[in-house]
Amino acid sequence: MARLVALGDAHLGRTHLAHLRDDEGRNQREEDFLRSFDWAVEETIELEPDGFLWLGDVFDHARPSYRTFTRVFVALKRLRDTGLTGVAISGNHDTPRLRGTGSPYAALEEAFDNVAFGWRMEAIEHEVAGVRIHAVPQTLSVDEFRAQLERSAGELQADPTSVLIAHVALTSLPMREWKDINELEVEEAAFDKRFDHVLLGHYHVKQKASKRTWYAGATDSFSFGDRPKGAGPKGLVVLDTETGKVEHHENPFERPMLTFAVDAGSMGPADLLEACGEIGRDSAPGSIVRIFLNAVDAASYRQVTAQEFQETVPEALHVQVEPDYADASLPVQGGSEIGTLVTEWGTFLEQQDLAGLDRERVARTGSRFLEEAQREPA
Repeated sequence: MARLVALGDAHLGRTHLAHLRDDEGRNQREEDFLRSFDWAVEETIELEPDGFLWLGDVFDHARPSYRTFTRVFVALKRLRDTGLTGVAISGNHDTPRLRGTGSPYAALEEAFDNVAFGWRMEAIEHEVAGVRIHAVPQTLSVDEFRAQLERSAGELQADPTSVLIAHVALTSLPMREWKDINELEVEEAAFDKRFDHVLLGHYHVKQKASKRTWYAGATDSFSFGDRPKGAGPKGLVVLDTETGKVEHHENPFERPMLTFAVDAGSMGPADLLEACGEIGRDSAPGSIVRIFLNAVDAASYRQVTAQEFQETVPEALHVQVEPDYADASLPVQGGSEIGTLVTEWGTFLEQQDLAGLDRERVARTGSRFLEEAQREPA
């Protein structure tokens, strides 16, 4: 029997809130996620497990930057030098859309023989500390996923303990506002009871789906969508294959993401700013703060700029204000939060799948064109 550390979605290279930059011009949220990944690797080593499992979407897309790739390379070197072996699979974000396209995992596979990499859209089996790991990576369709799952189940042996790892959404997950790009969704019954334990990536909240099926959750919160009501902290999990116990280890470096609400029905512009400043006063320094303005008057709201809201909570890294307009003000809506052209360009890119493209180069190029256009005489 063995203790196995499982690391879920790290999404390295993700650049939420593109306008937030440090003194060296690096996206601060991207740095957050890299720091959380570094913590997860060091925590893995300190826990002295028998092996490790990476459950997909270590990278946010299939063509990471050199800086992001190097961070993962160094992490795997640390794990190898410590004597740890493991298995890693690709997820829906870091699997190329075409079979013939290169993968970052292909290069890692050439360098690290202590890790079995499942990324070719085909299931693999690998033994770690006497435990049989059945790894089913992302595929192009649900039907292909089911076929690979069946193929892996056909490799089950009588003696070793079996652990299935996959990157997939279960139909039993809590209702979500939208599905992720290239998401595969299956019912938990598809796993049957042939595997002793099941560890899944994709859903960013640590959750027990059944007696033997767990989501490890993500290493960090990428947006407020990763923080549904009742969700606990991010981190990693440790599976004890003898007892079936799954132990969660909290990431102490996760940036606080705080949500507040203001009953704004009778407030004018100055009142809105004062109320936001009041509730945000006790926020931890560096937090990302979301404020719902309930029943706010649209005319009052649109008189306040995004920068003014930001300045009401000066200790926050970012303030996100979401208006819920009063019924009486619906005919005169129009107070949506709009930043500069460059800011809006960055926000737009955050929501786009740029697989096959250099995300940072696209962002820089677009920003340069917009800045040049604004400098041109009318």
